[in-house]
Amino acid sequence: MPKTLITPAYRRLIQTIHRELHEGTRLAEEDVQQRRVMTYWNVGRHMDHFLLHVDGSERNETPYLRKIAHDLGYSLDVARKILKFYRCYPKLSLKPALSWTQYRALLTAPEGIRKDLEERAGRERLGSEKLYTIISDFRKKMRREELGLGEAKGCCLKHVRGRLFVYKTVQSKTLGLKKNEIMVDCGFKIRHKVIVPSSSRLTGGSLILSVKTEKGYGLKQSLKDDRKLYTYAARLARVIDADTLLLTADVGFDIWLDMTVRLRGIDSPEVTTHAGYKAKQFVVDRLKVPETIVIKSYRAGKFGRYLVDVYYSKKKRSDPRETAREGIFLNQQLLDEGLARLYQG
Repeated sequence: MPKTLITPAYRRLIQTIHRELHEGTRLAEEDVQQRRVMTYWNVGRHMDHFLLHVDGSERNETPYLRKIAHDLGYSLDVARKILKFYRCYPKLSLKPALSWTQYRALLTAPEGIRKDLEERAGRERLGSEKLYTIISDFRKKMRREELGLGEAKGCCLKHVRGRLFVYKTVQSKTLGLKKNEIMVDCGFKIRHKVIVPSSSRLTGGSLILSVKTEKGYGLKQSLKDDRKLYTYAARLARVIDADTLLLTADVGFDIWLDMTVRLRGIDSPEVTTHAGYKAKQFVVDRLKVPETIVIKSYRAGKFGRYLVDVYYSKKKRSDPRETAREGIFLNQQLLDEGLARLYQG
């Protein structure tokens, strides 16, 4: 193009066209969003009217919703959300102010705050992720109030991650050990005798790492950090309540121990209460996936139950050593979710 044609008037033309294209695209996207919201609202309205005429006053909607979802190519969860959307908003503007993803987030909000949150979302242009965060924080606050925790700010449980297969040796004249024998403290008042080479320099009070060999177990000198002790892989048998578990721990050397343990530093509501039931279900849901959890034990507490820190992984199959290093700290998570309070006991 000749330079003589690129005049100020031409530049203004291009700028005007860019603005028109941008605004047109924005309006088109807004129109698509509004139509999507209204479409789901109308689908929910048809579903609701149908279900109102299902025979029986004590009707179970799930079989109908499951069939509707299947025939429409939806999941049952999506069908429920669409129905709930209409029921939460029986009167909706023909030009909804929010997108479907924003309304879907609002459906998870308690009824008492939904209207205010809807107005705030429109006013502050809050996206769905921000809405989910606000709603989650509100529910945590409510749970804390149920437990009498207030805001529970600064509830941080100090902990040190342990290492699997690290033990402390025990040497005493009363044990009657031979020169090439050494006793290993496995924790939980369990002692295990191990044969060591005559050249070994291990003595009582040494920190050692157990290594499985073809002939049994070998012992290697470990780091001088006794905070790593008493860490075990364990299989969960049952969640008694949010802070009490029944499990089988691998204490090493092919020794397995059934025990009831209590989560250190926290106290959850009685399982017979609504708050206690919710806390227990939270633990059941979190510990359902991993085959193995990791525990770090401390002293025996009330009723002889050992106090433990519990770590778990979201992976279906995880190496317990990785879980010990990087797993989610369940005790702290219960505090963060407002499902337990700090407890010294």
